[in-house]
Amino acid sequence: MEAVKVGDPCKDDSVDMGPLVEKRALESVEAKVANAIKQGAKLLCGGKRVGEKGYFYAATVLDDVKQDFDIVHEETFGPVIPLVEFEDIDQVIAWANDVEYGLASSVFTKSIDIATKVCRELEFGEVYINREHFEAMQGFHAGKKKSGIGGADGKHGVEEYLSTKVVYLDTHYE
Repeated sequence: MEAVKVGDPCKDDSVDMGPLVEKRALESVEAKVANAIKQGAKLLCGGKRVGEKGYFYAATVLDDVKQDFDIVHEETFGPVIPLVEFEDIDQVIAWANDVEYGLASSVFTKSIDIATKVCRELEFGEVYINREHFEAMQGFHAGKKKSGIGGADGKHGVEEYLSTKVVYLDTHYE
């Protein structure tokens, strides 16, 4: 494994790591976007590497994405947003839950009824209402299905390393 110098490649020519963590991450994002386009997605913006140094990838928006496209069911870990049209909130919830992963979700709505419904029904460890993904430091970072390892922050993180055992003892046994 070759050593990678960390820093800002825009300021230091000897730095070879940018916003994506490594070359494989950049290649993975490139492949996922290319596959989505091959499946029928329309590229609205981005969709390419930025610069020759570092692992920069342009913010990318894909339109006309369908629920059965691979990019909907895979974790991309890059600046890519696939847009999927839906009929109603029940369809959104069913489609969102129709993935192997369940780390974080965001819902933007003016309706408190929709907000509470998605909080109850989405199978994600984190649900953000009208904000981006970024939990409070004292918060609880969670995941469901194949995402995350459970709570990792604050007192909940400590509890991940604890095990509860209950022992019932009758000292009058003969």
